[in-house]
Amino acid sequence: MSKNNTYAEPQWVTDKPVPAVNTLVNVKINGIGRSKVLRYFTEHGFLGLVVKPLCPPDWYIKQNGSDSECHVFPAECEELRVCHADGKPNEEFYAEQLKA
Repeated sequence: MSKNNTYAEPQWVTDKPVPAVNTLVNVKINGIGRSKVLRYFTEHGFLGLVVKPLCPPDWYIKQNGSDSECHVFPAECEELRVCHADGKPNEEFYAEQLKA
């Protein structure tokens, strides 16, 4: 690695801790549903989860196969979203995080 390259910790865009491998999360995006965390990935400086849907929707099985993993970010998981008391996403939080 050259002297000009530096490592930057991937950004975890939520105020919740990173879930451990084998934790169950509810992937709300596209109705994917309950999924088990298998491992992590980074993309464009952001940390995400590689998950295995437990009972994926029919469209997902047709498109990807019944045993396919998927890549998700915290905002796509119900437990990891940052929301106001009324349940709506905290847009201010996300805007501030993405400026960093």
